Amino acid sequence: MKPRLMLLLTPFAVCAALLSLGANRDKPATKQGETAVVPFTLLPSNHMVVEAKLNGKGPYRFIFDLGAPVTLLSNRAADASGAIDKKAPKSFLMGTRGEGKVAKVEMGDLVATDLPVIVMDHPAIKALSGFLSKPLDGIIGYTFWAHYRTTIDYKDLKMTFSPVDFEVTDLMKSLPTQLSGPKVAKTIVLAPRALWGLILSEPEGGVSSPGIPIKTVLAGSPSEIAGLKPGDILTSLDGRWTTSIPDTYSAAEKVELGKTVPVVILRDGKEMTIVVTPREGI
Repeated sequence: MKPRLMLLLTPFAVCAALLSLGANRDKPATKQGETAVVPFTLLPSNHMVVEAKLNGKGPYRFIFDLGAPVTLLSNRAADASGAIDKKAPKSFLMGTRGEGKVAKVEMGDLVATDLPVIVMDHPAIKALSGFLSKPLDGIIGYTFWAHYRTTIDYKDLKMTFSPVDFEVTDLMKSLPTQLSGPKVAKTIVLAPRALWGLILSEPEGGVSSPGIPIKTVLAGSPSEIAGLKPGDILTSLDGRWTTSIPDTYSAAEKVELGKTVPVVILRDGKEMTIVVTPREGI
């Protein structure tokens, strides 16, 4: 597993960011189903670096971090790109200025809009910049990449993004409630809204498995009518990854009765897309 950049925010910096955050859930936009390719470079530290233009300015260089809960932008890039009001007050600690928004992000073939960012000069970014010939201007985090299914090709040094229908929660805004709320155990029951007619098996290899094996397809069920067969490996359902049985139930639970959705499978090692229309039943 590649090392990831850790965000080490002090309590003061976290509070400063929280005070300025709104409930912005705007979605970086490309059309559903479209894909875009973004090149990256790999640092000696194994961090991935991507270049992006912000509001037509730049390009700027960012760490692409699948562990970062927010997208961070340096004061230099925020001021030059107009991502934040230049009169916004600046904290003495890490130059924190709160939340801004980038109206347009151009990264390789990808064009995204209305990306919320937190403006601060994070010391980890400064430290990494000190070892490089070019400066870094932030971290691309959860508020960006959660809108996409991302495939990383380390051999060719490129990432492929496909938009997914996913509501991004404001992790920083909800943090105080999560930390101070009552510690009550909750049971979540996942169940499909309609009849599919599938019995699944646990994947071999755990999270490294490409998907969920289909053990049984019930006779006369929507899945049998669509052409699914025992032994197929279910890799996605309605555009959502199915890397575990709970993932599959969660994806099926979101499909409305009578809606026709794509199901991607592996059959004899070949990828296939089959459309299934779950119907009323149990």
